[in-house]
Amino acid sequence: MQRNRLFIILVTIIFTAMFLFSCAGSKKEEQQPAKEDATQQQDLDDIESLLGITSDQSTQQTQQPKQTQPKPKKRNGEKLDLLDTSERPVQSNNSMASAAVAQQNQNKDKNGAKYKKEVQTLKSKLKQKEQEINSLEQQLSKQNAQIQELSSQPKTRNFSAPTGTISAEEYKDKYDEARAAFESRNYRSAIDYFEALLASNSSHPLADNAQYWIGESHYALRQYDAAIIDFEKVLTFPRSNKKADAQFKLGLCYIRKGDTAKAAEEFNRLKADFPKSRNVARAERLMANF
Repeated sequence: MQRNRLFIILVTIIFTAMFLFSCAGSKKEEQQPAKEDATQQQDLDDIESLLGITSDQSTQQTQQPKQTQPKPKKRNGEKLDLLDTSERPVQSNNSMASAAVAQQNQNKDKNGAKYKKEVQTLKSKLKQKEQEINSLEQQLSKQNAQIQELSSQPKTRNFSAPTGTISAEEYKDKYDEARAAFESRNYRSAIDYFEALLASNSSHPLADNAQYWIGESHYALRQYDAAIIDFEKVLTFPRSNKKADAQFKLGLCYIRKGDTAKAAEEFNRLKADFPKSRNVARAERLMANF
């Protein structure tokens, strides 16, 4: 043990001497650091072999300072490089996320425009259907009004045609009853009354009037073909005061039938045969719209 201590003291003296020697000749050592390090390492190896220190112990002793040495600090450039390398994936990910968001927004815009167009189409179809429904409701309302009107008319009283001729006073009474039925819009009853009067006496002074009101009753019932026949019969009476009115109503019947050419023909005949009729001005106004 004492021998070993002596060797250790000797080694310590040698290291101290070498340190002082290295300080004194620093300029020369700076010029040849690699050679001196190799020389010192060789000296240390020789001394360790003399002292009986194995290479494992030497390695442990040399490794201990390495464990306590502080880690070298990274330079700013290395930090920037690390930041750059760490930020590059982030920037790439941000670009990909932005592209995905832009694509999603574009798809939303396309889908929104498509849905908007479909909604406009459906609204247009719905509006068209509503118009059709309104038109059908109006037609149904008119038909219901006609049905109600017909159902509200009183039943035709027994109006049997008189056998043979009747007195002028009785004929006038029956004629007034028929006119009352017409004014009450009981057109079918009025037709029966007037036809019964014509059957009893077609040469009576009121016979042409009865024929005319039969035509008016058919016109009110929208039976225009029958009304045309009735008004043409009025024109066959030689001294009827209803000829001008019947001629005008013929033109109206053809308008209702949609035959404006035939209506114009009847109105022109009215102007030619009955120029002083109050219906001439009316006929001219109607023909101006043909």
